[in-house]
Amino acid sequence: MKNLYQRELLQSQIEIQNQTLQQVANDLHDNVGQLLTVVVMRLNALEDEVAEPTQQAAVLQTRDLVRTVIADVRTLSKTLDHDTVRRFGLLPSLTLELERIQRTGRIQAELSTLGEPYILGEQVEIVLLRMTQESLNNALKHAQAKNLHVLADFKSDSFILTISDDGRGFSVQKATARQLDEAGSGLTNLYRRATLLGGTCVITSQPGAGTRVDIRMPRSQ
Repeated sequence: MKNLYQRELLQSQIEIQNQTLQQVANDLHDNVGQLLTVVVMRLNALEDEVAEPTQQAAVLQTRDLVRTVIADVRTLSKTLDHDTVRRFGLLPSLTLELERIQRTGRIQAELSTLGEPYILGEQVEIVLLRMTQESLNNALKHAQAKNLHVLADFKSDSFILTISDDGRGFSVQKATARQLDEAGSGLTNLYRRATLLGGTCVITSQPGAGTRVDIRMPRSQ
């Protein structure tokens, strides 16, 4: 009964999170994206008004930068939208997420696959995407890594998703012992989500040796 209650609680949390992220995705696409498009139009008009070559070059650089931001906003809105997973599946959603990170120019991000891909189920794939996003976000904020690698391994009886980086690493024991309102409590959330979906999550890290997150889910029959 306790496990059933925890599963129902997790389902409610997932639904609330998806609704919130859906609203954020819509706002990014409909409001922020449209405003940035207007900025590009203004810059196009400004380019015709500016005669000095140096100023023209500055306008062109600014316009290209805004266009890059528009592309990033569109990609981000898709990865936040759970309908993307429903429509296209886990691998395309992971690809969008890593392409967005790659475009920042700060870090190399790569996705690899093993085995023949199969469907894990909408809820499982949404949770796997959110767990991956959380792991990648942790790496971007804290790891100071130069390379990120995501491996999707489709085995006959289970699916293994591995997120690894070459950053500075940390003590897993110390991080999981922190209070809920302290940094590092997100690791407990990763463990809990994997367990309640019938899978496992193993985090391997130590200072100076990078971090690896292995998420294993049984294949649905």
